[in-house]
Amino acid sequence: MQTGTSFLTPPLNGGSMSGYSRLVFCTACTVMIILAGMAGGCTSAPSPSPANTQTASPGGSAIIIKNFAFDPPALTVKTGTSVTWTNQDPAPHAIVSDTGSPAPFSSGSLPAGASYTFTFTQAGTYPYSCSIHPSMKGSITVQ
Repeated sequence: MQTGTSFLTPPLNGGSMSGYSRLVFCTACTVMIILAGMAGGCTSAPSPSPANTQTASPGGSAIIIKNFAFDPPALTVKTGTSVTWTNQDPAPHAIVSDTGSPAPFSSGSLPAGASYTFTFTQAGTYPYSCSIHPSMKGSITVQ
């Protein structure tokens, strides 16, 4: 290694990096790219809007958990409808009703591929989130 240069940057005098310095530099860049990608996956889902709201018929409806988001983020169902959340992410998620929901519900930790079903027997709006990843939010409106 040359005197006066960092092992993370190439020498200023036009010389080349040593093999060790190049390895350290590439490893540092790879770690930064991975961390940036992981941070991007933890962004919050878009707020529910009329375009993202689906209406379900009585009997049953499905919500997919994928890319750290609920799809659809908002759902309108009739009283007596069962809603099933299925985790299609590699990370575990835990669905929990927020304070103010007409009735509490909680899935516990759902590993990849697992599902949770809750039957909505009372009208109202049920905001919910993932207790492991609080930026993940959704809502069920029961009519």
